[in-house]
Amino acid sequence: MGMNRTQYANVAIFMMVALFSAMLNVPAVHAAEKAVKTHELCYKFKPGETIRYEVEHMATVDTRISATDQKAKSRSRSTMVWKFIDAEPGHFKFIQSLEKVDLWQQAEGQDEIRYNSETDETPPAAYERVSETLEQPVATITIDDCGELIQREGNGQTPDLGFGGIVVVLPPKPIPVGHQWYVGDTLRVRDRNKQVKEISVRLKHELKSVKTGVATISVQTQVLTPINDAQLESQLVQRLSRGEIKFDLIAGRVIEKRLDWDESVVGFNGPESSMKYLARFTESLVANETATANNADAESVNR
Repeated sequence: MGMNRTQYANVAIFMMVALFSAMLNVPAVHAAEKAVKTHELCYKFKPGETIRYEVEHMATVDTRISATDQKAKSRSRSTMVWKFIDAEPGHFKFIQSLEKVDLWQQAEGQDEIRYNSETDETPPAAYERVSETLEQPVATITIDDCGELIQREGNGQTPDLGFGGIVVVLPPKPIPVGHQWYVGDTLRVRDRNKQVKEISVRLKHELKSVKTGVATISVQTQVLTPINDAQLESQLVQRLSRGEIKFDLIAGRVIEKRLDWDESVVGFNGPESSMKYLARFTESLVANETATANNADAESVNR
């Protein structure tokens, strides 16, 4: 049955109203898109500036091999120094050094080993190499304002704890809350035949929030290479992490990092073997360093 004139008129009116409403909503949609707030994350340093980070790493490893249980604990506290010898827009060069340490470790059934560089004149054998590096350049590092490595000079090694390096890599453009970015990396392990295998991973970052000028960024290591060998997994547990970064948007630097591990591996050294790894890593910018940076920025604005 066809429609009469009244029905046709009603349909025509309905379609016109719908079209008109859609036209009215177009500017609103565009306005909403333009209203999405973005945040620029970039490093800001000055030549001659020196900043310090207080670093703490605590770990407990429980292993079981051939019905024998072993527990090992360690704790390290240190002060890491970055001294900037060159700083231009988009280009920063600094010397990284270790200022002081307070180290401790103990394996079950063995005596504990301690070393505090401020109170102990002679380090134990386990910490001699660390003692020799104190207040000596670990490396001279050049980065851009996104944290991408341009050049690294020196043989000093820093532990790879899942962040992909000592400098967090930031996105090149302003981003909204919820934006994700990735940094690829390759980890090397040895299989049961002592052959080196390369494992592809990536660091997933996400801007979780921005409050009072501080950005909170989550970070997680994701393994891209399939692994079906517990022996390889046991070598990766200390390098696959998840945690959080606090970045000061005004001062242009990381003010805090935190990493956590809670990993278990079964069968890495025989069917009855197991490993449980619990750890936490924190790195905090020394408070007066943050205040100095913020005051300097405020003075430059007031000028």
